[in-house]
Amino acid sequence: MTEASHNALNEVLERLDALSESRGSTRDDVLDPGELSAATGLGTREIRTLLRGGRVREREVGETAPRRVNFLYERCLRESGRRSADIVGEVAARLGVTGAWARSLLQGGKCPNVPHLAALADYFGVPLTFFTDSPCDALVRELRPVVGRLESEPAGGVLDPLAALVGEHGTRAIAARDGGRTLTRTQREAIARFVVDFVTDSETGR
Repeated sequence: MTEASHNALNEVLERLDALSESRGSTRDDVLDPGELSAATGLGTREIRTLLRGGRVREREVGETAPRRVNFLYERCLRESGRRSADIVGEVAARLGVTGAWARSLLQGGKCPNVPHLAALADYFGVPLTFFTDSPCDALVRELRPVVGRLESEPAGGVLDPLAALVGEHGTRAIAARDGGRTLTRTQREAIARFVVDFVTDSETGR
């Protein structure tokens, strides 16, 4: 972790804490380590360590990228319930490689090149930097929208529910490709609740 990255994280956390306190809440009320883990590819233990101001192991890009490709693959398998063969087949087609090569890549056994990373970012609905950011930079990337959401809340008021939804779960995730398969379960449930509430309010004229 570079000092610049460490300082950037401290600045974001200080701002987040100040905004949370002004609204009668705490950092724990605003942040979900599980959601941050899904958005960054970091483990929840790493997330908690960074939030406490600690430092975690830094890896070279050649090690980080394969680990995060595998993270996304495992998450997709777990949350979508799809067959491994289907995902491998789709990735192989996107990358123009054999199924065996795609499987090894998704399992973290190969280091993808830049064109492959771009295709994988598109497939999984994440930014390209997801695969290369340091742990600190990855966390800062996801915390800044949270700070932005808090800053946009009117004093003593309530943020528009759609704006809150987008701010909390990220426009990239909500607009994820391939039918939303890359959304986390919590994100899908939040969207479903929003839609139900919106329709109900519209029908009742509220």
